[in-house]
Amino acid sequence: MKKDRLPEEYLNEMRDLLGPEYSSYLSSLEERPCSGLRVNTLKAAPEQIAGHFGLTERVPWNDCGFYISGESRFTKHPYYSAGLYYIQEPSAMISAASLGTCPGERILDLCAAPGGKTTQIGAELKGSGILIANDLSASRAKALLKNIELMGIRNACVTAEDSGRLRQEFPLWFDRILVDAPCSGEGMFRKHPAVLTGWIEHGRDFYCPVQEKLLDDAAEMLRPGGTLLYSTCTFNRHEDEDQILAFLSRHPDFSLDPGTLKEGCSDSALLPGTCRIFPQRTRGEGHFAARLKKAGGETLRKSRQEHARGAFSGSRAETGARERSRGSLSGLAEFLEKCSWKPDMDRILLQGENVLHLPGEIAGRSLPLRFLRTGLLLGQLKNGRFRPSQALAMSLRKEDWMDPVDLPSDSDAVQRYLRGETIEAPDPGSGYRLFCTDGWPLGFVKQDRGRLKNMMLPAWRMQ
Repeated sequence: MKKDRLPEEYLNEMRDLLGPEYSSYLSSLEERPCSGLRVNTLKAAPEQIAGHFGLTERVPWNDCGFYISGESRFTKHPYYSAGLYYIQEPSAMISAASLGTCPGERILDLCAAPGGKTTQIGAELKGSGILIANDLSASRAKALLKNIELMGIRNACVTAEDSGRLRQEFPLWFDRILVDAPCSGEGMFRKHPAVLTGWIEHGRDFYCPVQEKLLDDAAEMLRPGGTLLYSTCTFNRHEDEDQILAFLSRHPDFSLDPGTLKEGCSDSALLPGTCRIFPQRTRGEGHFAARLKKAGGETLRKSRQEHARGAFSGSRAETGARERSRGSLSGLAEFLEKCSWKPDMDRILLQGENVLHLPGEIAGRSLPLRFLRTGLLLGQLKNGRFRPSQALAMSLRKEDWMDPVDLPSDSDAVQRYLRGETIEAPDPGSGYRLFCTDGWPLGFVKQDRGRLKNMMLPAWRMQ
C-alpha cells in the first residue's frame, strides 16, 4: 500500500492519532501483511499442528494461533480439509480470545460471517452450551455454515436475521455476545487495498449508525452479569472509542472490563481499558476491541425464567412432529450401529428429509427466525434409508467408527478423495465407512466390491 493512494483526510486523522509514530506507521504499510493459522482444539492440540508444519512463532494474544507464510501451503494440505485449523488474520484472533467463553454458556456472535471468530468460540465451548451465529446476509451466512461444519461444531445454530429481530426473541438470554461490527476497515488497507474503495465511496463514518444499533440490540439480549465484546478492524475513533463512550452513556448498567489487554496489544490512549493493535507496533493488521460488563449476575436464573418468551415453549404441532419423526428413524438407528457416538433421540428433529440433532438449549422449542441450520445435520432420510452428511463426518473422531479407512496425508488416494474421485478400498468392508487421513476424518465413503464411492460434497472438493 503506497502513501499516495490514501486520502489526505485519512492521513491527517492518522497523524493526529499517532503523533510521533505516524512515520513508522506509514513505513509499516510498505511491509508484507501477516498471515495466521489458528488450531481447532475440538480436533487437535496446537502442538500437533505446529510440530507437523514446523511452526514456532505464536500469536501473542491466542495460544492456539501461529504466524505462517505462504497460505496456499496450508489451504491445499489435507489437514485443512479435515478442519484441523482455520486461516485467520492474526489481529482478528483478539476478539474471540477476549470474550472469555466458558463451556456450557449461551453465546451469540451477532456479525459472524465468514466464521473465524465463530469457530474460535465454538472450540472454546467444547461441545456444551449453545452458539448462535448470525449474519444479516444469507449468502455470507452460507459460508459461515460451511466453516462451522468443517470445524466439527455440533452445538451451533446459524441465522440470517436483523439484530432487532433477534432482540425480540432473545431478551436477557445470552451469557456473552460478540459484536464484531461492520466498519470502514482502515486497519485492513494494507492487506486488502480494495477496502479503500468503500472508504472513499461511503466516507469514514458510514457504519457508525449500524454499529450503534447492533450494540443497543446486543445490550437487550445480554443477561445481567454478562459480557459484551465489541470489535472493529478500523482506526477511526468515531467507530471505536467514541462509539463505546456513547454506548456507556446510553446504558449506565454497563462498564468497561479491561479483559482485552493481552500481551502484544496496546491500551488505548483515548479510552484506557480498551485495546488497540497497530501494525507498526506488532505483527498484525489494525484492530480495536472493548470488553463491557453488564451489572447484576445474582438474578441470572430469575431473568432466564422470566424472559423465556412464549416462543420458547414447544408447540403441540411440533411435539407431534417430533414423535412421528422418532417412529420413522429406523434407517438412522441402523446406520448408528457402526458408530460409538450416539445422538440424544429426544433432540432429533426431522425437517423434510433432513435429520437434525438440536442443541439442548432449544430442543422442543419453536423460534420464528430465519435459520440456515439448527444444530448438527446428521443426514437425509428418504424412503426409510439414511444417508449421512458431511457435517456428521466432520464432527466425529476416527475412534467413533467401527471400520474407518485411514490413509497417510501424503498418499495419492487421499488427494484423489479430496478431488471427489472413486478410489480402491485398501481392505475388505462394505457399506458406509468413515474416510480419514492420519487419523482425522475427511468424510464418508460407501464401499462396494472393493471400491470406495466418494461422498464428499461437491462444493467442498479441491479443484
